[in-house]
Amino acid sequence: MPRLFTITEEWNEQPWFSTGGTRAKKYLQGPDGKFYYFKRSQLKPGKDYTYEFWNEIIAYELGTMLEFEMLRYDIAIDGDVMGCICESMINSEEEKLVEGVKYLQAYSPNYDPQKKEHQKWYTFDLIERALESDKIGHFINDVIKIIIFDSLIGNGDRHQENWAVISKQQLITDIVLELEKSNKIKLSKTDRSLFDWVRKHINIKKDKGEKISELLYKTVTNFSPIYDSGSSLGRELLEDRVNLYLHNPEELNRYVEKGSSEIHWDNKKCSHFELIGNLLNTKYADTVKDIITAVLEKYNSVELSRMINEIDKDVPKRLEKYKIPDNRKRLIIKIITLRLEKLSRLLHEGV
Repeated sequence: MPRLFTITEEWNEQPWFSTGGTRAKKYLQGPDGKFYYFKRSQLKPGKDYTYEFWNEIIAYELGTMLEFEMLRYDIAIDGDVMGCICESMINSEEEKLVEGVKYLQAYSPNYDPQKKEHQKWYTFDLIERALESDKIGHFINDVIKIIIFDSLIGNGDRHQENWAVISKQQLITDIVLELEKSNKIKLSKTDRSLFDWVRKHINIKKDKGEKISELLYKTVTNFSPIYDSGSSLGRELLEDRVNLYLHNPEELNRYVEKGSSEIHWDNKKCSHFELIGNLLNTKYADTVKDIITAVLEKYNSVELSRMINEIDKDVPKRLEKYKIPDNRKRLIIKIITLRLEKLSRLLHEGV
């Protein structure tokens, strides 16, 4: 369950750091010295998404239950405002977050996501080719995981900046130690002597503050955890629509079917389930089936209901307006349940 943070004068805002996205966001250094993002819900005329920030937290809890790699989101209070908070994914001194758009533009320099006519260029095929071009084609499996997770929550905003790769320069000796610790390699007696000698001399240079040769470093890349999943779970629905979908299964089904993926297929926007159906007709079919099978095995309806019903239990009385109404909680559970059923049906039709 989420932790509750209170942002006080001990939290230092970093005004020099520009944060993207559509929601009010702050970049803060906490009392623990770590850096955090605080986000509130989108609130403007015609878009009063009061409970949007909760979807980040629910998505984290659901994804963790299903064993997806998720960025953790917790609850935070900033004065009289409530939102969600997450620790920075990277250590800015050692690591670099490379958002998906950078790979797409490196592969296709004319691609400009700010141009409306280029939005249809944002396809699974482009992502696949861009990753392969950069010699990180294996990360397409992580993109597929995101696509399947988004189909569960109905996230319609997985744009080019909402997935990323984390890279860092790491000493070869540190990499060897990690591989050895995880039993992925075992050094021979001769290799051990050479390794210990190299490591000793690197440490001597470190202690003296001397520069270490670039030849002893290797760029290590990892796919980022899933983040920025707030545009989901009916965040835009006002009270009348919540009640309509809650009591009318046909309308709810239409609403869920209408939800579309930001990632296109053949330059066309399609629903989350159409996108997965298309992937089931490609070389990635077995990958898709394995991920969906794992989701169905790990899903626990009792745990889901408990999590959503208790998720806002620590909201203080003075901020009760931020608690999720019971009817919206019930609808969120119905949305996830219905989407899971559709995912299960896709799996069995594709077997």
